[in-house]
Amino acid sequence: MLPADQRGVIARFSLFEGLAESEFDSVIVAGRTYDVGQGEFYFHQGEESTMLYVIVAGRVKLSQVTADGQQVIVAYFGPGEGLGIVMALNQQPYPLSAEAIEPCAAVGWRREVMLELMHDNAQLALNGMRMVGQRFGQMQSRFQELATQRVEQRVARALLRLVRQFGRRVDEGVLIDIAISREELAQMTGTNLYNVSRILSKWEQSGWIVSTRKRIILKKSHELVILAEDLPGRD
Repeated sequence: MLPADQRGVIARFSLFEGLAESEFDSVIVAGRTYDVGQGEFYFHQGEESTMLYVIVAGRVKLSQVTADGQQVIVAYFGPGEGLGIVMALNQQPYPLSAEAIEPCAAVGWRREVMLELMHDNAQLALNGMRMVGQRFGQMQSRFQELATQRVEQRVARALLRLVRQFGRRVDEGVLIDIAISREELAQMTGTNLYNVSRILSKWEQSGWIVSTRKRIILKKSHELVILAEDLPGRD
C-alpha cells in the first residue's frame, strides 16, 4: 500500500491529471516502488526504455555523455517529476542517464503496462500526448538558450530554474536546497569551470549570492531575473 503522502505526490503529476479516483487507483495498483541508493541509477543512456517512473522522494540528476566524451547535465528532478516517460511511451532508448544524488524512491510502471492502461483510458492517453509536446517544447527552448544567450545569462537562468524546483527560504535569502558544484553548474550551462567560478565570484562580490563548495544562496533574486531575461534597469 502506497503511503498517503507519496500517493498525493503522484496524483499531482501531469500524466494523471483529470483521472477519476477509481481510474487513479488502477494506475497505482499497476505500479511498484523502486528504491535506489545514492550514486545508483534508474537507467543509463542508450538502454532500452522498458520503465517509466515518478519520483516520490529524493533527487535525481539527468545527464548525457556527448560523442566526444563530455558530460552534460540536462536537469535535476525531485518529488513529483517523471523519469523516462516520453522515451518509454515512444519505445525509444533512454537518451540520458538518471542517477540518484541521494537515496530515492520512485513508483515505476513497465512500458507495456502503461500503454495498456492508456489503451483503456482516453484521458490518460491524452495526458501522455500532451507531455510529449511539452517536453519537445522544453527541449527546443534549451537548445535556443545555448545557441543565443551569453554565458552569464545561461548561468542565471540555470540558478533560477533550480530555485523554482528546490528553493527554500533561509535567513540570508533563498537557498537552492540541493548539493551542486561549480563543475556541475558548468555542465548544465554549456560552459567551463573557469567561467562559472568567475561569474559566481563576481555575483558574490556584488552581494547577489552567497556560495560555498556545493551550496548557493540567492540574496538578490531580482537582479538575476533582470539578467536572465535581459530586462531593462540593469547597468
